[in-house]
Amino acid sequence: MCRIAVVVIVVLMCMGGAAWTGDIVAMPTGNMVPKGQYEAHYIYWDTGSIPTPGGQILEHVNVFEFFVGVTDDLEIDVLSVWPQGLDRIQEVNVYYRLLEETPLKPSLIVGATNVTGENWLPSKERPGPLGDTRASPFVLGSYNIMVPQGGPPSLRNPLVRLHLGYGTNFHQDDPFGGMQILVHPGLGAGIFNYQDQPIYLVACMPTPDIEIHFGWGQGDPLWHVGYHGSF
Repeated sequence: MCRIAVVVIVVLMCMGGAAWTGDIVAMPTGNMVPKGQYEAHYIYWDTGSIPTPGGQILEHVNVFEFFVGVTDDLEIDVLSVWPQGLDRIQEVNVYYRLLEETPLKPSLIVGATNVTGENWLPSKERPGPLGDTRASPFVLGSYNIMVPQGGPPSLRNPLVRLHLGYGTNFHQDDPFGGMQILVHPGLGAGIFNYQDQPIYLVACMPTPDIEIHFGWGQGDPLWHVGYHGSF
C-alpha cells in the first residue's frame, strides 16, 4: 500500500479513540453511536513531506466525518478526506449490531465500508491511482474486559475495552483490533493495529460532548477534535 494511503488510514484510526464514541472508520470498532444521536469529527495530520504520484508534496491531511445513530442497532457515517493538493476522497460506511454486548459476552457487529463503491484509497489488491472502489465487508466484536468497581475509572480501577474483527477487500482479509483504556472520566489512551500499522493516542474529554485526541503513527503527529450531540 502506498504511503499516502497508510497515512490516511492511521489518521482514521484516531476516530473513536479512548472516549468510546464513534468508530475507527478504516478499522471498524464496536463503538456505535446511539439512536437519535450524532458525532462530528475533524482531524489534522501533520505528514511531514511525502511525494505524491502527481509530483506534489503532501504535508498534511484534513479529515471530516459525520456519524449518525439511525436505530439502536444501525449506524451510518460519511467520511471525507482532503489530502493537501489532491482531490477529495469520500466513502459511506454502515454498521449493524446483531448481538448487543452484555457483562458476560461481547457484541457482534457486521457491516461494510465504502458501500456506495466510491474511488476510495488505494489498497494492497487495488494499488492503482483510482483507488479501491469495492465495498469491504467486516465482522467484529467488542467487550469491556475490566469495568470500574464502586466508582469512576482510575489508574487502579480502570475501564478497559477490547476490539477484534476481520474484514475482506480493503481490509486485506486480515484480523484487526485494539485496546482502549480510561483511567479518569476525562482521560484515556488507546493502541490499535490495522493492516500491520500501529497507532498510539491519548484522549482528553473536557466535557461529556467534546473529545480532544493527540496521537502518533508512522513517525508523524496528529490532532483530533470531536463533538457529540442529539437530534
